[in-house]
Amino acid sequence: MSNGKRKSPQQEANRLSILLRHVLGEDRFPVDVEALAREVSRNNDDPIGKIVGGDLPGFEGMLRPHKKRPEWHIVYNDDRRYRGRVRFTIAHEFGHYQLHRPALTSRDYATGFLDRDSDFQCKPLRPSAWHEAERQREEEADTFASFLLMPFDDYRAQVDGQEMTVDLLNHVTNRYGVSLIAACRRWIDFTDKRAAMVVARDGYAKWGRASKPALKSGIFVRSGMPIPDDALAAIGADERGFVSDRPVARPPGVWSFSRGSEPVRELAMVSEFLDMSLTILQFDDAVDVREIKEEEPWDAYDQFRAGRGS
Repeated sequence: MSNGKRKSPQQEANRLSILLRHVLGEDRFPVDVEALAREVSRNNDDPIGKIVGGDLPGFEGMLRPHKKRPEWHIVYNDDRRYRGRVRFTIAHEFGHYQLHRPALTSRDYATGFLDRDSDFQCKPLRPSAWHEAERQREEEADTFASFLLMPFDDYRAQVDGQEMTVDLLNHVTNRYGVSLIAACRRWIDFTDKRAAMVVARDGYAKWGRASKPALKSGIFVRSGMPIPDDALAAIGADERGFVSDRPVARPPGVWSFSRGSEPVRELAMVSEFLDMSLTILQFDDAVDVREIKEEEPWDAYDQFRAGRGS
């Protein structure tokens, strides 16, 4: 909420996750975020009264107040292109409710209608319209959704020490009910390995994200960087969308970053339906990161969310 002490998205998500574990036990996945949002909010003066799909051109979701009474509605884009993201989108909007909403009371409706604009409209590919405060709110809502749907302790139990493969990625998406991109981003943020993900369209990186060890070794993805002609995503995929079931060893010279080029294991997915590709790059750990400057540059995902990427 906007009044009072500012909540940490990680701590608030972890608090709710612990509550779910106490009530439902370890077998609580995928999280029924609709039921959770209604139950958590129902004792508030301004609860979440409705969670529905709708036609939202240009938006993935929206948290908006009722015009005639203190109540909030979550609306998600029900276009079939976004179906894999519905659970994450609802969790994202629930994050806005928990973290950012201005509390509504009957006094706000003294005239019979709400006389202020309190909508949270979340745009998937329009960050250039965001200001810094909006960028921060969106990042916090994403973090809340990621920690709520994929809690750190359970996620670690699923993937710790394993190389990312198609089977492991599918296991994670099925367990948590999230999209491939959401599951992959969580892994990139979690792993202690040097790794990066690249989301591309029309032969150029739309955005990307690198793990902390990768950033420290000089590997980060720049928005707009060209995808190599011999990258797996450029070769094509099977009917499931994946080029191979396991990462493919690629020699130096295929992928190049600020420190030059090195061998990499590449896993790629191509979606003609979404007109995009997802590439996961996994690097050897044999690099002396002590020589790398500790300051972490923004990767392309942060630039993209801030409206600084192309």
